[in-house]
Amino acid sequence: MKEWNNPYNPFNSMKVLLYSQQLQAIADQKFMPPVVADTDPTNKCNYNCIWCNAKDIMQGEKHMLSEEHLLKLADFYKEWGIKSTCVAGGGEPLMNPAFNVFLERLHENGIEIGIITNGSLMTDEHIDVIARTARWCGFSIDAGTPKTYCKVKGIKDGQMFFKVLNNMEKLAYYKSKCNIGFKFLLHPYNYHEITTAANLAFKHGANDFHLRPVGFDNVTGTDKLEYTDEMITEIDKQIEEAMKLETEDFHVYGIRHKFQPNFKRKVNFKRCWTPPLLATFGADGNCHLCFDMRGNKDLIMCRHQDIKEFWGSQKHIDMIANIDVNKCPRCTFGTYNEIIENVFIEDKMCRCHI
Repeated sequence: MKEWNNPYNPFNSMKVLLYSQQLQAIADQKFMPPVVADTDPTNKCNYNCIWCNAKDIMQGEKHMLSEEHLLKLADFYKEWGIKSTCVAGGGEPLMNPAFNVFLERLHENGIEIGIITNGSLMTDEHIDVIARTARWCGFSIDAGTPKTYCKVKGIKDGQMFFKVLNNMEKLAYYKSKCNIGFKFLLHPYNYHEITTAANLAFKHGANDFHLRPVGFDNVTGTDKLEYTDEMITEIDKQIEEAMKLETEDFHVYGIRHKFQPNFKRKVNFKRCWTPPLLATFGADGNCHLCFDMRGNKDLIMCRHQDIKEFWGSQKHIDMIANIDVNKCPRCTFGTYNEIIENVFIEDKMCRCHI
């Protein structure tokens, strides 16, 4: 089943080849500053999604980065040479009252901004700031009906489904540079609503409908859930129908390349390489080696203020080298690991012979 109609899109993992200098530096074990920072303004959340991969973090101590701290991060990103940040994290970023101020400072510093939010707390002020400052905003909606929305989001008020759609439509009304995404995590509870959800995304002004399977092995207590052959057949059918909605301004992406055909974890690489592409600044004040493994105490690198000293140190190199990829959950950057091994280490594409 194809994932998209046009391979030149932001969800194609081959885009990492744009950063060939960084990839070569990783192969040489001489890390450059990260391309992007993942910023977690808080680990608090007003939802209780069934697939939350930050559940363990949120059940522990609650953290909220102060406005002063966020502004220091925004200035540090510029100083260090980070080009973009994804504001999301182990909670709902809009729960942090300094969210708007943080975006404004990032924008002033020329740092591209991406946002992942459930959209339920979005005010008109948030919408105005996001429209002016962000490169993209992904709404985690994951359903096509209020009933399913409540089931997968762990809430009781079905009207929140319509509130989020309305907020997405308000942001679309600005017609700004901000690309709007309707995000749909695929699960046995919602797979039958793909086409319905895609129609809602189109109707309410989204630019992208982005679908990918839940990484069950990233989520506490759900590793035994599976997609049946019948589910996968229906999923393929519904994605094909959803793709018929595509226009110049609306696209459907059914991401498959990061998973096996049955949607299980795929590991086509020998070891982990990619953490130096991204720095994860957690709401707890720690820098985490891998954003897929936030909360793993063995993979905490240092405090935020110590990251430049730690970055590229022998301890940093050893932490990555010691990761057992066979014990990792689904890897967001798995394709990047494949590319580093096959292109930059083993040179299977004869890079110097165009």
